[in-house]
Amino acid sequence: MQISVFIYKIGQNFTLGMSSYQVTIENSFVQERESYKNVLVVDDDEVSFILLNEILSSYNMKPIRAINGKDAINFFKSDKDAFDLVLMDIRMPKVDGLEATKRIKEINPAIPVFAVTAYTHSKSVMDCFDAGCDEYIPKPFEIAKLLSVIRNYIAIEN
Repeated sequence: MQISVFIYKIGQNFTLGMSSYQVTIENSFVQERESYKNVLVVDDDEVSFILLNEILSSYNMKPIRAINGKDAINFFKSDKDAFDLVLMDIRMPKVDGLEATKRIKEINPAIPVFAVTAYTHSKSVMDCFDAGCDEYIPKPFEIAKLLSVIRNYIAIEN
């Protein structure tokens, strides 16, 4: 099984800890922009990203990963319009998802940001919306529910 992972401005190959996975890093995401939607997946958990990558790639979306909020903010500082949607974990190192969402929304207020997190207390849900998240999707999520919510914000096709 081969999994492609995008890391902005870096071009090299590396292998995940399991020998059955070969990961290829692309140099850029310059393609015909009309043919897919760029989705920034901000999550420090490798398994979560692999799952989201498989789901999103099947529906006209190109997942691009940031492993923490700081990296996500830097993507938006480089190009505030590079993404159509952000899927944001909340608990991450360096800069958490709440702070990252606030800062991303300062750069691009129109970008939809969904909290996709196991952080599920009622106060936590309100914290997500207070930070600027447009939607809240608790982990573990149902794939159909995730896709339904995404369709409310961007056009996706199978």
